[in-house]
Amino acid sequence: MAVTIWRYLIVDRIGITVVISGQNLYKHVYGQFYSMRDEQKQLLPEGKIKIRQNKYSMRLDYYAAYTHKKAGRRKIADITLGANKLPGKLALHRYMTLTLYPSQFQDGEFDHFKSVFDMMFDPIMYPVLFQTGKVNYLELAADSLSHNHHSFLPYRKYVTKSDIYKKGDSYLGTTYLGSNTSGLRFRLYDKAKQLNDTGKSTFTKIFPHTRIEAVMRRLGVAPVDLIKMKNPFKKMLIADLAKAQSACADEEWQNFMSESQQEGVPAALSKLPANKRKKYLGMLDDMQVPWWNPDEVWKELPLALSRIEP
Repeated sequence: MAVTIWRYLIVDRIGITVVISGQNLYKHVYGQFYSMRDEQKQLLPEGKIKIRQNKYSMRLDYYAAYTHKKAGRRKIADITLGANKLPGKLALHRYMTLTLYPSQFQDGEFDHFKSVFDMMFDPIMYPVLFQTGKVNYLELAADSLSHNHHSFLPYRKYVTKSDIYKKGDSYLGTTYLGSNTSGLRFRLYDKAKQLNDTGKSTFTKIFPHTRIEAVMRRLGVAPVDLIKMKNPFKKMLIADLAKAQSACADEEWQNFMSESQQEGVPAALSKLPANKRKKYLGMLDDMQVPWWNPDEVWKELPLALSRIEP
């Protein structure tokens, strides 16, 4: 039996939004953005605080480490402040969104960030945000150190959109299952290549490093309640590519295999008549790989969420 190696589960990114009631509090937060930037040398001597502004919002980027080379820059948080009119509402909607990048945290940095956040934005303090804010974006990731990207066929049922990034005539990159606006989308890619391309150290030079990400939007729950969420990875199935390719010599099946490797299984299935879709989906369901176990991945959720606790 082949050995299967995993790096289980991490919160790669989380966005938490809170409504700001009242113009005075909004102005206070607005002013504190610039105070943080002005006091950067005291607050964050090894890092950098940047502010970006557009017509309806502004964003503060919080780098725990910052060098002239991009490989030496490590953003662990950003904070967006915005105001807009919601459809059917007369009052101005004011909000703050805190985005955290827990996979970038190093020893003590998040604790330091929380102390800075609480000091600068009181009464919007992190423990309150954790209990009452709403999660509008969440990336959960697990890494396979045993299976190369594109050596298997990932898919979702009841989804018609998928895509595979291409460069040139032969390079296949990230696999996307679901649309970029859906409540749940999966991304699969070669994490080692991504790190190499950005000049960062890879986790391993011996094994493959394939990242499997579940990207969720508009969850509408407080961070404290994420522990109760259902396992999104159960919605992704993985078929054995080698078995699928050899399962049937029929030209139409082989064309479907080729299309699946170029555009993803859902997109390939969507081009078939209903009876063929049902048949081919059933064939894939009978060729599941033994190494994909969403329940095992999910056992690490409490540890992953502990990284963002107050």
